[in-house]
Amino acid sequence: MHKQRMTGPPGWWFAAGLAAGVCVLGAVAAATAANDFEKAETLSLAQADQPAAQESTQTTMTRTQVEQTEPAEKPGLPISLGVSYYLMTDYMWRGVNWSEYDGEGREKLNHQMTTSIDWNTGTWGTFGFDTFWEWYADQEKLNPYAAGSNLQEIDYGIRWTYGIEPIATDLTLGYTFYTYPKLQKLLRRDGARGNNNDDKTHEWYFKLEHNDAWMWKWAFPDNEDGVLNPYFLFAQDVGIGSGGVWMEMGISHDFTIPGVDNLTITPSYIMGIDGGVLKRYLGRNNANHLQAAYQQIGLQVSYDLTPLLHLPSWAGSVSISGMLYFSDALGNLEDEDVTQDNLYGGMSVNWSWGG
Repeated sequence: MHKQRMTGPPGWWFAAGLAAGVCVLGAVAAATAANDFEKAETLSLAQADQPAAQESTQTTMTRTQVEQTEPAEKPGLPISLGVSYYLMTDYMWRGVNWSEYDGEGREKLNHQMTTSIDWNTGTWGTFGFDTFWEWYADQEKLNPYAAGSNLQEIDYGIRWTYGIEPIATDLTLGYTFYTYPKLQKLLRRDGARGNNNDDKTHEWYFKLEHNDAWMWKWAFPDNEDGVLNPYFLFAQDVGIGSGGVWMEMGISHDFTIPGVDNLTITPSYIMGIDGGVLKRYLGRNNANHLQAAYQQIGLQVSYDLTPLLHLPSWAGSVSISGMLYFSDALGNLEDEDVTQDNLYGGMSVNWSWGG
């Protein structure tokens, strides 16, 4: 029960065009990174649900992520906190629209919130705890047994991040618990699922985030900042997903505009590969195939409000962001309406402290 698919050029034409675009992005990003280095400007990383490379002290949940901005003066504690509020047109996760039903018509908004706390131990890496909350304005249409509650999902995650300096890569190991309040009664009325309690699941994952500055040393020998900032995510669901896996690869780069302070523009690209977990989530058959699920192009514009608000260092940092994404469903999963083409977006307000 989703929106009508968006039509467009054949997938291989799209992929070929996208590959050329990525090459151009890499060259432009490298030039930008080198220019920023020469000006002694630090590239800042902008925070979702939706999928860019992050610093080792940031949230690495596999859903909407906490965005963090660098405070003017850091407190002297190895603890950092982050809170983000999102207002989104759709709740897209792993290529599936989880906030759609037949006849929805005008978009009903999704309210999301993420929180994070990090403890940087130095030698032993960074330990973190994250939460994710999702409220859907028309949840009663998806679950008539929700007793008037619009709360769709609550997730909890623990993680550990360690920087591997010889290969300029941050390794994150994590475990995420997904819960769906008031879903039991609805699932029990589904004959295909039977009398079960699939209102929660959990997965373990690892994520690799690489600083690819070395790849561009031949052209920009003084640059130390990442250019395409590639990452790879591997997750295995050990609950409802029955061992099904999910893999994801992505790139992104932060651009600054000369003469415009505190503004960051971040284009991104994600490719998701499903190993049977999506069909198990949806109660479908033939869920044992490894196949491309979707690709997504994103654009995020973030503005750091901290200087404008004249916040003291002890108050942390505040930023706002606007986001626009196109999710392109691929292959058999699109044919079977597991994943869907969708153009969606939203905005966020973010606060961070410490680090």
